[in-house]
Amino acid sequence: MYHSETSLKPRLQPKDYHSAEVFADERRAIFAESWHPIGVASAIRNSGDYLSADVMGVPILVRNFDGELIALRNVCAHRQCSLVSKAAGKSEKLKCPYHGWEYGADGRTRKIPAATNFPQFDRDEYRLDRFPLEQCGDMLFVKLSAEGPTLQEWLGEYYDSFRGWFSEPDFRIAASRRISYPANWKIPVEASLESYHIPEVHPMTFGEDPGEPGSDHFFTDHGSSFHATLAAPRFIDRALRVWERLLLGFLGIESQGHYRHYHVYPNLFVSYTDSLSLVHFVMPVSPTESVGCAWHFGRAPAKRGWIRKKIAGAWGKFTGGLSFQVLNEDLHIYPKIQSGTVAATKPGLFGRCEERLYSFQDFVYRKMNNVDSVTESAAPELQDQQPASCPSDSECGDD
Repeated sequence: MYHSETSLKPRLQPKDYHSAEVFADERRAIFAESWHPIGVASAIRNSGDYLSADVMGVPILVRNFDGELIALRNVCAHRQCSLVSKAAGKSEKLKCPYHGWEYGADGRTRKIPAATNFPQFDRDEYRLDRFPLEQCGDMLFVKLSAEGPTLQEWLGEYYDSFRGWFSEPDFRIAASRRISYPANWKIPVEASLESYHIPEVHPMTFGEDPGEPGSDHFFTDHGSSFHATLAAPRFIDRALRVWERLLLGFLGIESQGHYRHYHVYPNLFVSYTDSLSLVHFVMPVSPTESVGCAWHFGRAPAKRGWIRKKIAGAWGKFTGGLSFQVLNEDLHIYPKIQSGTVAATKPGLFGRCEERLYSFQDFVYRKMNNVDSVTESAAPELQDQQPASCPSDSECGDD
């Protein structure tokens, strides 16, 4: 069911997708207090394990210090050398490869070679910046500012569901992927918010747009969601659904055939089915570039046995391949949209089925113009609908 009774006029202008000035303002107004997924805790379970990533232009490393996970700026306080260069690894000490300065969990120096060269050294002034780090299940999230909401506040109604979908005993990480998008970050975000493009862009995977009879849209202050029953328009889809039900039954899991897609403003997506949960995060890089980071969680068996464990692992890798294939299928269309925004002289139009795009653009518009209330929204009927979290199938209203 759609909520809008008419088509909708976009809230953003074409220049908002390529302007350097707009991009700089977005970093301040939209992302300064947002949380960013950076990896999984299970990948750094041992002391000395670390992972690193560039988050909104800030190099960050997350390291296990004797069981405590800490997020620090990946830049030595001495001569600004990167402390680690790999995306993941293990080191006995957090030591700069240039001059050997060592650091502890608090970001302060632990050892400086030939320390007499630095008389009256101030360990508090020359220390590594530390960033807020929180977990939701196995997923690690970092924030660049100490201000703003906690992770649970940021995820809102979705938090409890996500915590279960991102961790054992029900799910375990199966694969991850980083994809370069040749487009402004809002373009892949908007492509993820509607099914209208499926017949043209995803004919071999999703196949068909379920349309209004097969779709339910929900809106909250934190984002929106799309609920549907998995369609099987082709023979191969129907055969795959049969095999999925049989396999899940062997693993001790009841197959409901539901698909859930959640958007947390501004740029976090979570997809959920009986077999998988997928975290998809769109990271802004420049006015015309972004990066997609994806973590695929496969379903863990509900019954014991090494055979079930092996089958669940293989199924997780297979469904992960399908998830990443869907993300890759959008890649060829992004440059065409990006170039079109430069040539466009006015915004386009949203159909009723694209109302989630309107909700997203309205969020961006209000953030950029410092409008706290939704009363200035051109389509207030999209706000404060049924909660977008779905703890039980009986509460979803889409059976």
